[in-house]
Amino acid sequence: MTRTLIRIILPILLFAFLTGGWSLLLAGEGRGEEAGSGDLIRLHIIANSDSAADQHAKYRVRDAVTAYLAPRLAAVATVDDARSIVAAQREDILRIARQAAAADGAAYPVGLETGWFQFPLRSYGTLVLPPGRYETVRILLGDAEGKNWWCVLFPPLCFIDGATAVAVPAVAGGDPKSDKIAIKWKVAELFGR
Repeated sequence: MTRTLIRIILPILLFAFLTGGWSLLLAGEGRGEEAGSGDLIRLHIIANSDSAADQHAKYRVRDAVTAYLAPRLAAVATVDDARSIVAAQREDILRIARQAAAADGAAYPVGLETGWFQFPLRSYGTLVLPPGRYETVRILLGDAEGKNWWCVLFPPLCFIDGATAVAVPAVAGGDPKSDKIAIKWKVAELFGR
């Protein structure tokens, strides 16, 4: 009697669990916002190295550059306007980055480049940035071999909460160039054994 009951109840519970899981997954769709790479401009600061001093210099440069750009980009309505403002301010951005690094004791050169650069899948709060090439203002500190910091200059998300910008971990064994997210169900893995 007990085995018969398990044979009947277990498939019903499994069906209910899987149906509920799919319902939650589908209900969550649309909550995140996916941005196109041509709709935004990123700020990317790469530290000289991973040493504590170089990481501190990176954050000092971040603070100075974002404080300078915040009022200039706050009311910008289009990516073209943002691009024009950044281009017009290029020398000032570089000067401010150099001053901030020097004030932190960094004796290495500071460079600035603009262009389209490759980025992995990233999330910024509810904004999901798929992997791809993005227009970027890139500040290179020294050898630029350390951990980096990034945010979105336009739309102006750098000035809201940079602490929520986190990398989305890659799927183990997956293709790093793929822009598809693999969804795995632990229950299916357990029953597959």
